[in-house]
Amino acid sequence: MASEPQAEAPLADGGDSRHDGLTWPLVDRRMLDHTPPTGRDRRSLDDSSLSRTPLGASLSAAPLWPFRLVALAGAVVRAIPDLQDGRWHIAAVTAVAALYTAYAIFHPVPYRNEESVRLRILVEQGINTATIMLSGAWASPFVLFVIPTGMLAGFACGAAYSAIISVVIVVAVTTQHALEVGTASGVQDGMMWAALLALMAFTSGLAHNTARDADRQQKAALDRVSRLAEANSLLFALQRVAQSLPASLDLDDVLDSTVARLRSMVRYDALIVFLHDPVSDRMIPARTIGMTDSIAHSTDDLPHGALAAVGSPKTVRIDSLPRGGGISPDARSGVYTALRARGSLIGVLAVESREEAAFGQQQAEVVHGLSEPFGIAIDNARMFLRIRSLAAAEERSRIARDLHDHVGSSLAMIGFEVDRAISATADVPAHQQMLRDLRGQVTGVISEVRDTLHDLRTDVSDSRDLAATAREFLDRVQHRAGLDVTCDITLPDRLPLLVEREVWQIAREAIVNVERHARAQHIEVRGALVDGTFRLTVSDDGVGLDHTRARSDSYGLIGMRERAERLDARLTLRHRPEGGTEMRIDIPEGSLHS
Repeated sequence: MASEPQAEAPLADGGDSRHDGLTWPLVDRRMLDHTPPTGRDRRSLDDSSLSRTPLGASLSAAPLWPFRLVALAGAVVRAIPDLQDGRWHIAAVTAVAALYTAYAIFHPVPYRNEESVRLRILVEQGINTATIMLSGAWASPFVLFVIPTGMLAGFACGAAYSAIISVVIVVAVTTQHALEVGTASGVQDGMMWAALLALMAFTSGLAHNTARDADRQQKAALDRVSRLAEANSLLFALQRVAQSLPASLDLDDVLDSTVARLRSMVRYDALIVFLHDPVSDRMIPARTIGMTDSIAHSTDDLPHGALAAVGSPKTVRIDSLPRGGGISPDARSGVYTALRARGSLIGVLAVESREEAAFGQQQAEVVHGLSEPFGIAIDNARMFLRIRSLAAAEERSRIARDLHDHVGSSLAMIGFEVDRAISATADVPAHQQMLRDLRGQVTGVISEVRDTLHDLRTDVSDSRDLAATAREFLDRVQHRAGLDVTCDITLPDRLPLLVEREVWQIAREAIVNVERHARAQHIEVRGALVDGTFRLTVSDDGVGLDHTRARSDSYGLIGMRERAERLDARLTLRHRPEGGTEMRIDIPEGSLHS
């Protein structure tokens, strides 16, 4: 019954290695001086006393050193007559027993039901039995040593193990004792020791079971508290997300602010936000962090994790990705969630790490909680962009109607009055010439206003694409300015309506500049996809930029640049070596489907 204080050495983890240790998120935040949550999961701490010790592996019980000292004292007292008779082998055994007792007190056997502990108890009890049988059976001075060792067996391995060892000892020692003192006396002494060892086994086994129950209850309580703490931390994090979601209806602001918030809550090596284009059914990368480049994918051809998220209402967590199995080339684990709004797929959010099992359940819950408000915010921003474009088109039509109704009628009235004045001054040739010149100017202004009204109403629509709109406008330019025109815009599919409208306004401004300032003979408009990028050029054979004195801060150029920036496009103006000017806009693939 070695009542030694137990050593709390952890056992090998027999469970899932992904759950080593427990996290106390609220305590962690206080320890980190109230820094924002970083999404630390239960793998990130090393609490071996909680996570790596199986139930009942190390139990608290009464110390055994008093029993060992009592057994040693009893052996010394009972060995005095033998020492007086000169039986020095008894003295040697007593000295060895004293040394082992001291060693067992300072290096106690842990109360753990392990193979090594059971073997040590068995060896110790075997040595005790051999010593007893060689020094007088039940009359041996060392018979008390079986009691602390038997108690150790009960504390560590239970009553059954202690009872089995005790039965073996009683049978072996009683058999020898009966041969030495007679059967009746030997059996009587054996029964007495059997009762004593049975009581010892029962008492120590009861302590073992009580300690197991207390340990189980303690671990259950700690697990419940840990889960409550994690749930509290998750709710706190999601509340911060909800409070910090962008109030802006600008798509870039929505993407940037949400990505920044996610960066403060989850540690990752790569983040990708795909936006779904319903026309082409493709996933276009809108934001990438931790990657040099990311390509668009067909929705059915997404990497495994992202594809699983599209088909699942829940967030998908993959702890072990094969090489090249993620969106990022070196990703080994990831969390993927679909972004949805109004029952439609908006996109996919993916966070990945270069380490296996880098994300825990808490990180997955954070990403999942973020997906719905993020999807709604993106959908609202897109809808606002469409509304803004439609409102701009409607405003242009309204301005055109107002100009036609007021300015147009007023100019017509002025023309009629000038005609009357010409008739009234038929006898004054000098006045008539002046009035005819004025009539010509009024006619020119009316023509310009009419063209302007027509241009304002010329825009890309659902029924008229970019190519058709450009050709119609260039036909009017050819008719009124006498320019030779070429229009060659070829696209396999239509671009989104908002993109086509922005591109058309840029092209229209460039064409009008050529018509008014370039003194050109020929104008050429070309558009096509070049390596996934849409390129549109407006070129002429006029006098060039140097002679038109175009200012970089002119309203027309500013408007063109602002529209190009909204498309994340590159706008360039250059002087052509063969003469004239070229305006070119390059729109990347990601903006063609936004």
